[in-house]
Amino acid sequence: MLRRTVIAALAALAFSFAVRAQEISIVDVSAMVSEGRYEEALSALDTLMAADTLDDAMWYYRGACLLELGRAPEAAACIERAVSIDPGNSSYYELLFSAYSGAGAEAKADSLHLEMARLFPRKYRTPYILVKLGEHAWLEERNDSLALRYFEEALASDSEYPPALYGKAELCYDKRNYLGYFTTVEALVRATYLTADVKSAYLERVIERLDGPTYRVWRKQIDGIMDAFVTTHPTDSCSLVQAGQWFYSTDQKEKGKAYFRQWRDTNPGNYNAAMLCLSLIVSEGTDAEVVAACDEALKQFKEPRQKVELLCIKGDYLYKLGKKCKAFRTYEKALKINPDHLMTLNNYAYFLSLEKRNLSKAEKMSRKTVEAEPDNVNSLDTYGYILYLLKRPADAKVWFKRAMIYGGKENETVLYHYYLVLQALGEKELALYYKSLYDAKTVQK
Repeated sequence: MLRRTVIAALAALAFSFAVRAQEISIVDVSAMVSEGRYEEALSALDTLMAADTLDDAMWYYRGACLLELGRAPEAAACIERAVSIDPGNSSYYELLFSAYSGAGAEAKADSLHLEMARLFPRKYRTPYILVKLGEHAWLEERNDSLALRYFEEALASDSEYPPALYGKAELCYDKRNYLGYFTTVEALVRATYLTADVKSAYLERVIERLDGPTYRVWRKQIDGIMDAFVTTHPTDSCSLVQAGQWFYSTDQKEKGKAYFRQWRDTNPGNYNAAMLCLSLIVSEGTDAEVVAACDEALKQFKEPRQKVELLCIKGDYLYKLGKKCKAFRTYEKALKINPDHLMTLNNYAYFLSLEKRNLSKAEKMSRKTVEAEPDNVNSLDTYGYILYLLKRPADAKVWFKRAMIYGGKENETVLYHYYLVLQALGEKELALYYKSLYDAKTVQK
């Protein structure tokens, strides 16, 4: 009697479960998912899948719910089941790709993308997929010609697609197809998708790769690439500075300087641009031109740091012009703005030492610089020389010994000053040694 009762109860339970399952359909689940009721949809799927685990749609919706709930690894496992049941449904692959990406399984996502392109070429033969196929053909299959076709197909679809341009350029370089390489690099610098700084970083790599023969044969093509870079980004510091540096360093100085000036003129408030052009005047212009350029810059740049730097440079070149009092007044203006500006302190102190005037003030200024920068050869030389002039050669020697440690032997001025100190101390042999090093340096010049 008991046995028949249990069997009857189980049968009733199974019947009621079947009735509940029939009350919920996959259409209901789809509606729940579209309405964002993911937990409710999962509960409904539990009921449905207790009776049927071979329905691919159920696994698909289960994966979709789990993915929306941030459970990407579980979602991927469910969608994989859906794909295994119905491998011809492209929607399943799309959701599986999202699940792999969400789970951080980038390798699986890439492999799946390639499989999607093979299974559904009309739908998924995008530039992204074509580049992935090209990379796979090149790096995995070692089929360079096939890889190149994929890259070119991607560019036929989108001529400025950066990964395709990078891929084609690198493949051409690897195969020593320099015409294809430099042509593609030029297309890359003309592309509107990429920012100037990204292009500049790649061009640095292009230049680093150059050897002598490649440079001699392809220099004109690189000239064209630099011009194209500026044409695409006519006011950007990355393009103008890089092009300027290229032409200036390849014996095309006038063109290089023109690009530097273009940077300055198209960015009138850019202090770095102004200073770069000033440095060119310093290296190639007259002392008077440097002073005039400083005066012009001082009209525009009013920040304390900028004014001090410009005043310091102006003071240096006024001294070189023989306008010593005016130079010293200029240094005083700079130190009034920033009493601790090391370059001004050092240069002012050094020129005072050359004039052998106000040495007490020069010593105080110079001491500040060696305390702040105890490894700066110029500061050590200035301070040591001032101590020598103050009749303190023993103290001076301490600082010159330090200067020798930090590269003083490469500077003839430092060597000569040390020779004077050693001579004053009566250390004749050592003095003659440093005098010989000084003479060797002057002969070399």
